[in-house]
Amino acid sequence: MTRIHDINFFAKLGLAFALMVVAWAVPGWWWGVPIAAVTILVLAATGVPGLSAYLKGAGLLVLLVMASWIVNLAIQGMPWPDTIPVAAGMAARLVTTTAAFYFVMETSSPGSILAACSAARLPPVVTLVLSLTFGIIPMLREDFQRIADAQRARGMEIDDVPFFRRLRYSLARGVPLLVQAVRMAHAISLSLAINGFDMRRKRTTWRNVGLLVEPTLPPRRGTV
Repeated sequence: MTRIHDINFFAKLGLAFALMVVAWAVPGWWWGVPIAAVTILVLAATGVPGLSAYLKGAGLLVLLVMASWIVNLAIQGMPWPDTIPVAAGMAARLVTTTAAFYFVMETSSPGSILAACSAARLPPVVTLVLSLTFGIIPMLREDFQRIADAQRARGMEIDDVPFFRRLRYSLARGVPLLVQAVRMAHAISLSLAINGFDMRRKRTTWRNVGLLVEPTLPPRRGTV
């Protein structure tokens, strides 16, 4: 469903914020868990890339949140059976929030974000911050996966190992990922300088921006 992915960046961002507000406003886990489940199903139905990796991270998030909240509430004197629904509600809210913004990040390219910001006549600083925030994160995730592939190519066993060792190997990827992020930031700043980026100038876009951000130029009159 690529047409859903082409929805205007601000429309997707508004829907994500609205879903987050609903998830945190509803009381109890009996509403939070179904909303989180429906959100995950929507991600699967719309073909969001990298969903399996997100599900692994979401599962780890649920375990950490459940364990920390159950222990914390138990220390405060709440009975153990009563801590589980509270922890489940908090974990469901976090899953819904992260899933909604994961959809925005994975389906919004830096070009479409720039086009939407330019059509909205936002200040250049706001445009740059939004495009870097939502556009660079998927690129860093791809770099993280490439580092893992390089580790496998060098013979490092990172798949069929105990969970804590796999977690330690994942943390070890942070150093080359940080180096790559610094190099990327330098490359972006150099590219902006070469192309004459000036915050005082208004920018236009060659995309047709409406509810959808079309990736091609609109056809001329009299042409097919």
